[in-house]
Amino acid sequence: MKHSGESYQDFRKKLLGSDKKRAAEIQLETAKLELAEHLVEYREKKGMTQKELADKLGVKQQVVAKIENGSNITLETLIKFLNVLGIVLKVEAVRRKRSEQVLQFV
Repeated sequence: MKHSGESYQDFRKKLLGSDKKRAAEIQLETAKLELAEHLVEYREKKGMTQKELADKLGVKQQVVAKIENGSNITLETLIKFLNVLGIVLKVEAVRRKRSEQVLQFV
């Protein structure tokens, strides 16, 4: 489908149509990628390389790379990752509006 200057949201709606399952999958993958971007940002702000972080976590550098690419992220892994960087994970579960993303960063 050709993108002709329309907004991303309009393009996405046209592409997905009424496929709610596919829309939910895309939203989840988008949230994972956004989380991964934040993890890279947090690590870089600490001035750490993937290798240095991996050593502190007791894993190989490739594991950190996978986490930072949005794959292999479990809650346990996320907490350990953030803990090494001195960051606290705060979780708040609230009812969301239909148009809101499943994951929000504050």
